[in-house]
Amino acid sequence: MEDQDSLVVQWHELFKEAIDFDTWGQPLEAAEHYNKLSKQLHQHASIDHPLFTDEQKKLLDKITVCLDARCKSLQHRGAVEGVSLDDLRCLESTLKNLAVMTGGDFPVDVTVAQIQTHKYPRISLLQNGSSDEDTSFQKALGTILPKPMPIAGKTLLTIRVERIALKDTSQFIDPFITVSVKDANGYDMAARQDTPTASEKTDSCVFFNVDVHIQKTVESLPPGFAVFFELKHYKPQKKTISTKCWAFLERDEIKDGPVFLELYKKPTDCQLISHQTYGYGPHRF
Repeated sequence: MEDQDSLVVQWHELFKEAIDFDTWGQPLEAAEHYNKLSKQLHQHASIDHPLFTDEQKKLLDKITVCLDARCKSLQHRGAVEGVSLDDLRCLESTLKNLAVMTGGDFPVDVTVAQIQTHKYPRISLLQNGSSDEDTSFQKALGTILPKPMPIAGKTLLTIRVERIALKDTSQFIDPFITVSVKDANGYDMAARQDTPTASEKTDSCVFFNVDVHIQKTVESLPPGFAVFFELKHYKPQKKTISTKCWAFLERDEIKDGPVFLELYKKPTDCQLISHQTYGYGPHRF
């Protein structure tokens, strides 16, 4: 038999997992967790469910609307404004303390969320039966995160990804670059970000011309960290995204102005132990 306290604990854990995915720039995983939680809350907010009071069910309904709106924001990046990640963080206390909540002001403006719910009435996760149009739309936008707020005495790092030079680049389908920051053991230290698909291609260059804002200050990153750049493209025969080559930028290479990085053959060696040169061509920042 279900217990209210244990159920709220499970929901809170699922909520935190979704927030973590969202924070680390993994929209598909975040949307999947938000959707899963939304369905569970909606089920227990139904009129005939005896486990929660009417006031608690109203809170569950409002949280569900916010979760659905956040899903839509992640799926229609750039086209949908509504509930932000910061808004959802404000809901954590409400969900965690649901058993003792007795009403009061809800921490998020549900009106905006309800508008998005009506505008995009169905949630359709991209990995589960999405259309080619939706997938192309998301790839075109990328997952670039906004510039973090400045912190006194700390250094923020913005990298301008201009172009990469390779042979036969005009044959690549929807090329983009995944930018990640890793420690010496190959673990992610900041949110991974995908550039939008290339703005221009020639026979020898792929152009991106996009700024990538690293989400942590340089001082907060561990010794031996590096920024990785993986050139990826779509293979229609296998219906998969493949890494073509990669490059990395070490701490002592960070400076103002352009930098030219050597390219390496896949797979990406996140620990920088053994990697083979692919060829020379600039990632210019």
